[in-house]
Amino acid sequence: MPMSTSLLSRPRAGLCADRAAVPLEHVEVRAEIHGAHARVTCSQRYRNRDHRPIEAVYVFPLDESAAVCGFAAVVNGVRFEGCVRPRDEAFAKYDDAMSEGHGAFLLDEERPDVFTASIGNLEPGAEVQIELTYVTELSCEGESLRFMLPTTVAPRYAPPEDRVGIGRSPEQALNPPRRHDVPYGLSFTATVTASSAVRRIESPSHPIAVDVDGHCATVTLAQEAVALDRDVVVLITTREIDGPQIILERGTNGRVTAALTFRPSFQTARVPDDIAFLVDRSGSMQGSSIEQVRNALQLCLRSLDEGCRFNIVGFGSAFESLFEECREYNDGSLAEANRYVASLGATLGGTNLLPALDFVLEHGSNSKRVLQLIVMTDGEVTNADAVIEAVRQRRDQVRVFTFGIGRGASHHVVKGLARAGRGAAEFVYPGERIEPKVLRQLRRALSPTLSDARIDWGGLATTIPGEVGPVFADDPLRAYAFLDEVPEGRATLWATGPDGPLSWFIDIRPTMVADGRIAGILAARARIRELEEGGTWRERGSRQRARANDRVVSEIERLGTEYGLASRETSWVAIEKRDVPTLSEAVLRKVPIAVTSGWGGEDIRFGGGSRDTGQFDTAAFDAMLLAAPEFRMPLGRVERRAPGRASSHQPSAPGWIARLRSRLGGNDSHSDASQPSPDVSDALQRPVGALRPLDVLIALQRADGAWELDQALANAIGVPLGELQRRVSGAIGNIEEAQRAWATALALSFLERDAASSRDEWALLAAKARRWLDDVKTQPPGGGSWREFAGKMLSASRG
Repeated sequence: MPMSTSLLSRPRAGLCADRAAVPLEHVEVRAEIHGAHARVTCSQRYRNRDHRPIEAVYVFPLDESAAVCGFAAVVNGVRFEGCVRPRDEAFAKYDDAMSEGHGAFLLDEERPDVFTASIGNLEPGAEVQIELTYVTELSCEGESLRFMLPTTVAPRYAPPEDRVGIGRSPEQALNPPRRHDVPYGLSFTATVTASSAVRRIESPSHPIAVDVDGHCATVTLAQEAVALDRDVVVLITTREIDGPQIILERGTNGRVTAALTFRPSFQTARVPDDIAFLVDRSGSMQGSSIEQVRNALQLCLRSLDEGCRFNIVGFGSAFESLFEECREYNDGSLAEANRYVASLGATLGGTNLLPALDFVLEHGSNSKRVLQLIVMTDGEVTNADAVIEAVRQRRDQVRVFTFGIGRGASHHVVKGLARAGRGAAEFVYPGERIEPKVLRQLRRALSPTLSDARIDWGGLATTIPGEVGPVFADDPLRAYAFLDEVPEGRATLWATGPDGPLSWFIDIRPTMVADGRIAGILAARARIRELEEGGTWRERGSRQRARANDRVVSEIERLGTEYGLASRETSWVAIEKRDVPTLSEAVLRKVPIAVTSGWGGEDIRFGGGSRDTGQFDTAAFDAMLLAAPEFRMPLGRVERRAPGRASSHQPSAPGWIARLRSRLGGNDSHSDASQPSPDVSDALQRPVGALRPLDVLIALQRADGAWELDQALANAIGVPLGELQRRVSGAIGNIEEAQRAWATALALSFLERDAASSRDEWALLAAKARRWLDDVKTQPPGGGSWREFAGKMLSASRG
């Protein structure tokens, strides 16, 4: 990213000693949520408690999809409005004001989800309030809308090339000073206006207070102020899911912008595919994050179909691959994968994502199939551009589906990878149920690709910022367009599926046009994002590329200044002209940020420091993140494990087999075929006290979708094995197949009757079981359906 030669190259002091006050006193956020869009105002209050003028610098996160459209500074009750300028021009204006002794305020984008606020020449005892405004989209999660407010920048791993540079390196720009405790907090309020009655509002991140009145609601944090150490997540569920809709908005420039939301619904058959799982095993994933990854992988593995081929690649400072290449999905490969997943730990050092990603993209599939790549990571890297570009260059051979794991996952990396790979992103916050998110992603990944997606305006002249995104069944698809006119008509979304063209439409009427400042801003931001992630503008090496780069930069600057948007090429700047300039040179004060809650595991202590002192030892952090322990491979080398062999540095699962067998009512004899295998035992990740029959049933399912009639199954469904064997003794046909059909029908009936509330956990594996059962040739005693036979038996056994 281009660096200014003024502000960013100027020598700067480090954070002052602990006895000096942190200039940031409080952060207040107010959100106005209207349907699937929100306008958010963030206020940061600074005070200089030093005896000298200071320059306060605060690095903080924003929503990755945020379009920052307002910036102002309030000094002693006087408001100074900011303006958007090309980046170097804004820096020069800020520096000139500083050198002339005036107040200067700058807002600069480091990455789409990381910004820096600079408050220059804040005089002793003075207070200033910085206000920034942005508009954003809410993501859709099943029946809910998800509002997310990031509050802290988790430590970012920097590869060697990002540790150097003119002025600040990317490593320095994205890794501000950190403390376990900071003296400022966050207050948050949101007003919600929905299109139908609000049914439920909840937060997996914070205790909240909710006041609902029909279509409207007010949300506040239960505490007056909270630490800025985790994302604020609010889930909003209404009585009805919004269908297709269009918003027509006339902006202050007189131009009409259309914001469209399609909800395409269609049926597609699952197709065998090559699927690779790229799993973050860096140190930052310790604790609940790696546990969530293990649970997600186990659910994914159980939900695959025979005919698929799969592989798992773990990465950190180096990476390792379970198989040489994608292997056929069957009982043998599933058993190996179970052992591998059970031993996974966050033990591979720094989040060096790019080499592992390149390896998977190059070697993930040796067939003509499109590779379905599922990435599980917190995304905490500095080289987001290179990571996203690696996928963009191979988008014809891969689709990418991402999971952002943890309390401070990088939304730019997680969403950017999914955009570049024509996939989708899901975020998993500690404590959230992971099952529905995993199954949504698997449905997308295992569904056929719909190609040639486009929006037809019936010949109307339009400019559509951003390409039309991937089309998935029942997922909302959002798009924007600048319209030259608004006639009566319709907008039609077209796509080509395996069986031919598909289409969905939205009616348009001129009477729909209303004044507003959300759709146009979001459309301009979508176009800027398309240019920023296009790749061409960052390339060097020829005059043609240089000219293309100049055109792209000029277009970003034009959109940024016309719509008042921060971007990589435009920054916000505000100046306080003073009658009496400040003559003393300002002392730099870098505002420390709170360490992300749970980062690297709850019990990690850095450099002998503790949470009591609140000090984050940056040197120890760097050593842990960047230096490879003895057991790690050199950067980029691939270690492939022998089947069933856990890494020597991995903790085993002590007592799992014995405890599970005891739980299931068996003994510890390895020769007893009725007992679950070590593969199955190791696959179960829940503590023994929390094991449910559902967990056992999921772990016992074969790769082809069937279950075996054995003691483990009998105990799980609560019926004696002898009784089950007696009931099937009169089956018509091959007795071995009949026993499996009987066991499979029993498992399905149990799931539908006793685990209905957890349907989203077992829906895909149950569909696989039904397909297997449909191909069975044997019949139960007396004929008829195996599932009817099983339902009657379970009902009778329970009185």
